[in-house]
Amino acid sequence: MTTLRNLVREVEAADVTEAIGRLYDRRETLWLPHAVSDVLTELRRLTPDPSGTEYELHIELLPPTDIDDEPYWDVCCRKEGDPERYGFDLSPWTEWLAIRVPQSLLDKMTATEIVAHCVWEMTFYGFTQEKIAGFRAEMKRSVKEIHDGQPE
Repeated sequence: MTTLRNLVREVEAADVTEAIGRLYDRRETLWLPHAVSDVLTELRRLTPDPSGTEYELHIELLPPTDIDDEPYWDVCCRKEGDPERYGFDLSPWTEWLAIRVPQSLLDKMTATEIVAHCVWEMTFYGFTQEKIAGFRAEMKRSVKEIHDGQPE
């Protein structure tokens, strides 16, 4: 069984940065190579959380939702036998690492492209786990305020 961790260990940061530029950003950003390198270094240092193994990675190009939009990449996870799609953008990176990568996805994309999609998705709220955890905590506070009907 291939996991995201296996793929992270075999790709080069420069190739992942190029793939992100090609698949998503298309703008020349001086900070991106350094940020991607830092993320990959951190991912290689972490131990996968076994709870992530219940999920399988899915990446597909979806049609635009509006006539003026472009197609977009959907990166999500699914549990076997469950049609629900799970977003992982606010999940700890240790969970990401344990996600199973199906052979059907490996047949459609290179390891570099798969890792590029995942790095792009997992860093949506920041390029460090601490930033993402802070955003996650802020969201939880906001939900609690809404649920309770008053700010803390």
